[in-house]
Amino acid sequence: MFRVKWIYLLPLFFLAVFLYPVPVLEVKAKKSDQILFLRKVSPGDQFEFQYIHSVEKIPVAGLFVVTPKRLIKPIETQFPSHGPGLPFMGGEVVLEKGIMRAGAEVGEMKQFSFFVSPFTRQSLIFKNQKLDLSTVKEGEVVTVVVKKYPIGRVLFKHGR
Repeated sequence: MFRVKWIYLLPLFFLAVFLYPVPVLEVKAKKSDQILFLRKVSPGDQFEFQYIHSVEKIPVAGLFVVTPKRLIKPIETQFPSHGPGLPFMGGEVVLEKGIMRAGAEVGEMKQFSFFVSPFTRQSLIFKNQKLDLSTVKEGEVVTVVVKKYPIGRVLFKHGR
């Protein structure tokens, strides 16, 4: 008799685990409402946003961290030389192996977003996975945010 009860409870257990919400890094195209990237995150996880500066034509990389409050905090911006549109040089800037590293002077953000352009070749790197955003339609607005999703969706629809 006891085994019969477990048979009925087992599907409920798996359903509860499948629906359990976990924090994820979501990269989404706003206009098309298409999720481009969805990966489980933990506080302290970092990701990098890379692009080619539209005026200076140099590579720029922004480093971000996920906070315990599930917000995004800029850490630093890296670039090989200074020019128009690059980070203000008022804060601490370190030159290391030909790369300037400017510390972030901005607090935590709920999200950050950007316009996609084929000229700037944007990409996002998270845990050694690179998301090439050059395939996204030009002019699309892409948002990066930390949300909660059912673990089943994260595992089965968008990978680990």
